[in-house]
Amino acid sequence: MEMKRVIAVLDLPPRRASQNVRESYEAAAKRWDADVLWIDEHLQPVHPFWQKMFVCDHVHSKVGPSHVLQLDNDMLIRSDCPSPFDLLTPKNFGMVAERQSANNRIDNGGWQQRAQEIWAKRCAVRPAPTWLHPNGGLYLYGSEMYGPMFARIIRHLIPTWGASDQATDESLIVNQLYNDHPGYIKFLPPDFNVSMIYSPAWAINPVMQSYVYHFVGRSKAHIDACHWQRRLPPELPFPGNAQTQELIQQWGDDPPAQYDIGPIFTPQLSANLLAINPDLIVTGQWSDRPYRLDRRMLSHTVTGSSHLVLTRFLLQLGINARRFRLRVKEDINATTQLAGT
Repeated sequence: MEMKRVIAVLDLPPRRASQNVRESYEAAAKRWDADVLWIDEHLQPVHPFWQKMFVCDHVHSKVGPSHVLQLDNDMLIRSDCPSPFDLLTPKNFGMVAERQSANNRIDNGGWQQRAQEIWAKRCAVRPAPTWLHPNGGLYLYGSEMYGPMFARIIRHLIPTWGASDQATDESLIVNQLYNDHPGYIKFLPPDFNVSMIYSPAWAINPVMQSYVYHFVGRSKAHIDACHWQRRLPPELPFPGNAQTQELIQQWGDDPPAQYDIGPIFTPQLSANLLAINPDLIVTGQWSDRPYRLDRRMLSHTVTGSSHLVLTRFLLQLGINARRFRLRVKEDINATTQLAGT
């Protein structure tokens, strides 16, 4: 018998899910042949971070053995989002990496390392490697496989006095996973949990540029204005870009697998194309030679700061930048080639 699929959501006061969130979750569940379990009462008299540890057993007791997608109640799922249930088996523990912004540290130091080491000491386990730290808005697992693991985490509740600091649920879960099931940790693409606090330009734009948005911290103010339903033709994050409109009409229902935008100036065209075509590869040419730049960019060349144009371009593309392929042309006679990675 096929295991039931359940989207489990802790929806506790005082921050209940907005109607926009509820509608996007219910629509996703219908597409993915899953049930939504809204948990609107405290499972135990503990901090919300610890409440997350009781969700697995709660789902198992209510529904039976299940493939559980455990979500926070401040996320939106775009209406064309593919099913994460189809990407991993219930034996895997699926999550999305917390590191999503090049403006933050992306080496093996930083607050993630400190948080995991502190919780490892409190719980007498080995700290997980820094890079394993997840974004705690989404966990995907089988209730039978991981029920005992969550039970082991819960046993640390009293000895640690129910502390709720240092990225509690994320550090507890990733440390225990690393100790119990390191070979079963699987990362979903960042499209499935894009932190809006790391993408402020995306947060204020009502058109979703990826599959799942997580409105963390101050970005929560924008959750109700965001459009999770795709429209036909698809909305553009930068609707004033005429070249995008022309390409959409030209391509119709058959977009190419790859498109070259030519010289890089501003991100609008690339951002539009990457947002509405989740599989498209976009290429573009970078050169800091004055003859390659339009007048808007000449000051950057004169001041030696032309690299900032490329930096801002990639930051604006956010996680979609991984589908952008940079070509480099050093001078007018040089051969254009893909930049090394």
